[in-house]
Amino acid sequence: MRTAEAGGYRKVRIEGYVRLLPDSPNTGELAPLNEFNDFVLTNAPNSTQEEINERNRVINKMQGIKGFDPLSNFISSIPAEKTVGEESINIFEYSNNWFPIDGKKHVCCGKLKKFQTYDGSGAKMDWNIFIEPNDEFSFLIDDVLKYKDPEWATKAWNGEWRSGGWHINKETGGYLLEGELTPDKSFYDNLFFPNSGEKVENIWGHVVTKPNIVLLEKEICLYGPWVRERVHNNRPEIHPSEMIWWREGKGYYIMLLQDDSNRFDNNADFGFLGGSAPSNWKPWTEPPLTAQFKIAFKVNPSESGLPQEMDIREVYNRFVVTKEDTDASADSDNGTSHALVINNKNLLVVNEQQKNDNDLGVKSVDVSKRPDGTIQGYLQITTIVGGPDLAGDEGYHVLYIQKK
Repeated sequence: MRTAEAGGYRKVRIEGYVRLLPDSPNTGELAPLNEFNDFVLTNAPNSTQEEINERNRVINKMQGIKGFDPLSNFISSIPAEKTVGEESINIFEYSNNWFPIDGKKHVCCGKLKKFQTYDGSGAKMDWNIFIEPNDEFSFLIDDVLKYKDPEWATKAWNGEWRSGGWHINKETGGYLLEGELTPDKSFYDNLFFPNSGEKVENIWGHVVTKPNIVLLEKEICLYGPWVRERVHNNRPEIHPSEMIWWREGKGYYIMLLQDDSNRFDNNADFGFLGGSAPSNWKPWTEPPLTAQFKIAFKVNPSESGLPQEMDIREVYNRFVVTKEDTDASADSDNGTSHALVINNKNLLVVNEQQKNDNDLGVKSVDVSKRPDGTIQGYLQITTIVGGPDLAGDEGYHVLYIQKK
């Protein structure tokens, strides 16, 4: 007998047959299989209304993908510090600067209204990603309004006048959420968020670069710590934005990016406010950094042209270390081509085309049957980046998943 983990199911091979045993009491029947290279189910469990609603939310509000860090989504209430003496910040009052809102990392999806880069002091070279959240994620701004000081712009600080701090959508007058990240230097000039363009001076007197990017006015999603930045009037941010994804044509781009600002990668970067770190906490960008992307799919077993196919293509990579975690790199089955077979019918085939098979873990998860007989589920892709050197081995992994 041979067994394998399969996204919430136990796969057992017995005398040429495979049996999928769900974690729930609802078990599948035996299905014949010649090669141990497929994810096989018979009598898929029925979809609950909650599962159907969640898939609809992912499709309509999240670009069809759920991004998540399964190992360190928890960031607690411990603030990250803005180094005393950095730029214009030279009073101890503002050393504790990035305060978590609810102690967790969050997704924010919405329209990309503006993108710029800022080459600051030290290792910092910020991507400033300005998002107008869709209605599903408007709470990421609304819940932080209580921290905003309406008189901030009229108060002197260090002999200078402050701006209002919050980013404004000039078209509507509403607020924008900022996603911020410093990528590794080798990723400064890339296809999607380049570092070349018009240079202008912003309202704080900083010279920023405004690249011309094709993603402007498109819906994208960010994932990372949900924080308020105290030095900018407690404005809301996803900082650092360690995961980014969006739809493109018939497919999806997904990114895992380790921040290289050296602001969030060790205990000394955080103000413990007289206490100590919880046992399940780690610095926000301490390597390795794990990403789990769940891409929603739906297949009608009675339609023609089956199986559906997806190809996973690698666009950029640096310090990808998924192979060092056997659980993360494990697939639903062996090999680089993965089939979802239900009732002896091949419904979905996923082909890994990256150079190294064990740079990714690929699974079909949360598979269920809707009332109309269609099968829904998620293609789960797991990747891990980050070398051992906190100040030089920042990693990234950028993939394109194409639907054929």
